[in-house]
Amino acid sequence: MLEVVGDVAGRTCIVVDDMIDTGSTISKAAEALFAQGAAKVIVAATHGVLSGAAVDELKNSRISEVIVTSTLPIPPEKRFDKLTVLSIAPLIARAIQEVFSDGSVTSLFEGRT
Repeated sequence: MLEVVGDVAGRTCIVVDDMIDTGSTISKAAEALFAQGAAKVIVAATHGVLSGAAVDELKNSRISEVIVTSTLPIPPEKRFDKLTVLSIAPLIARAIQEVFSDGSVTSLFEGRT
């Protein structure tokens, strides 16, 4: 059983996870928030595995938007209206540039909390 800590009634909630595989866990988390009165739920994850029935699970959920990065390829048949895929290409390019110019990869993350 999932438990919501804090007052989410009438608020937009953001659920962040490392990956979305089947979509079941993130959908249950969203439903727990809706049960406590959340107005809107947006989910974000680094890796969009989207295996099995994940696409249907997420498409048919009350989740407003699903955001993943491009760390894994998302084929056209797994894309859906609520899905936003953010490219990590600029970050990787800057990291490679820092490595080859004897710069600092750590500098890519300075000032970010």
